[in-house]
Amino acid sequence: MKKAYEIAGEVMGFFESFKGSRPAIDNERILIVRGRSRKVVPIAELESKLQEVGEILNAKELDATSEKISEILEVGDKNIKQSEVTTNDLDNKGFIRMKEELESMGLVVAYKVFELPKYDLVIAIWEDKNEIPPLYVEVTVSERD
Repeated sequence: MKKAYEIAGEVMGFFESFKGSRPAIDNERILIVRGRSRKVVPIAELESKLQEVGEILNAKELDATSEKISEILEVGDKNIKQSEVTTNDLDNKGFIRMKEELESMGLVVAYKVFELPKYDLVIAIWEDKNEIPPLYVEVTVSERD
């Protein structure tokens, strides 16, 4: 079974964003890694690239409106609170708000939520609407209860 670092590493490698990437949160229950790539993904391909990396990881994609997303966020929130980082409580609209805020700044955002045997995985990518680098990548690997 893959470990959180291996999963995050595969995602960052897929998007060529491994160099310079760093963990935003790292404890024994959750890993959030952020990075950026000089790679440009055509806007029309953002969703399919996320789906492709999910397939490479043999992960089950969850529908963004699924009620299971709320459960995943609750577990992730609990895991984040075990770190020294202070956060507000998360809710199932968090992805939507994040996407709307980034889009209001002229960025195009795509994200997908996946399940793996031991982990929940959220991958978000965003880039300038004119397809100007960088491509930003954030991957969250949260251990399931």
